[in-house]
Amino acid sequence: MSIKYTSKKLEKDFGPLCFSDLLLIQREDEGFTQVEMAKLLGVSKQKLCDFEKGRRLPSAKMAASWAKKLGHPQEVWVQIILQDQLRRDKLKLKVFVA
Repeated sequence: MSIKYTSKKLEKDFGPLCFSDLLLIQREDEGFTQVEMAKLLGVSKQKLCDFEKGRRLPSAKMAASWAKKLGHPQEVWVQIILQDQLRRDKLKLKVFVA
């Protein structure tokens, strides 16, 4: 499954998507190991693991950069990371990125 469509479509198909799920699904879909994906994204394997487990959240700028490297819409990745930040801060707000 390639993550190449809108966040609205993703949520319709899979329910609320968090960034850790998006990143893990993308890595597995591409057939990358954590080491390979970390190298491609320019982070350590440990940081990638933390992002995939939801222990850390990358910045919106970092998420946009990763989306671009993987050939995916930056808007989707940025929207999901911003929504995760709001969820983490227990703010019941909805983010839309265009």
